[in-house]
Amino acid sequence: MTGAGRPRPLLFLDVDGPLIPFGATRQQRPYGYPTYGEDSAHPLPARIDPSLGPLLAALPCALVWATTWRAAGRPFAWIDDEITDADRWWVAAHHPGPALLHRVDPAFGLTDADFTVLAAWLREVGRPDTSVSRVRA
Repeated sequence: MTGAGRPRPLLFLDVDGPLIPFGATRQQRPYGYPTYGEDSAHPLPARIDPSLGPLLAALPCALVWATTWRAAGRPFAWIDDEITDADRWWVAAHHPGPALLHRVDPAFGLTDADFTVLAAWLREVGRPDTSVSRVRA
């Protein structure tokens, strides 16, 4: 819960792109992607940086895997590598509360800059005495 008994904002987090980087060119990632262990069944989970877990857990929001979701009027942030103007339009037309739609570059996954944007929005939406724009890109 946030101040005044309000539920915490939601963070919808896409997995492929933000957590599992992919699609970089050799110029962007000349040595390939870093790996953090091996998964013999599937190679992609080895790209998930374990340091992201504590960073995500420390944010003042409820984490939801962005596969299917409904926010029911609660403030939410949506972190994905495929956010488009159509998504922004849909959220603006159908969601009555504040929302942050933030695109992550899938070639690099979640970066410090992404956490800075998210943390600033969460601080803004968590303040009871300020109004937050309904949909922010």
